[in-house]
Amino acid sequence: MIVAPDDIYTTAEVAKLLRKSERQVQRYLKNGQLKAQWRNGRWQITALALWTYQGIETEMQKLWVEYCVRMAQNDDSEK
Repeated sequence: MIVAPDDIYTTAEVAKLLRKSERQVQRYLKNGQLKAQWRNGRWQITALALWTYQGIETEMQKLWVEYCVRMAQNDDSEK
């Protein structure tokens, strides 16, 4: 599944993706291991922040760009 780098996840969603408890994800946020924004009383974690935490941001950004280029080429060929 392709997700945009700016897609937003909740702590519960990140916990599920990382196979960690929600409390553990909150610890990562508190000690700065995982970056996020605190908005409307909740943590908002971008896909990019999650990829950075996992050490895969470069590869995932490259896949995202390739996907966008492919989609643009498909749009051009349909015209």
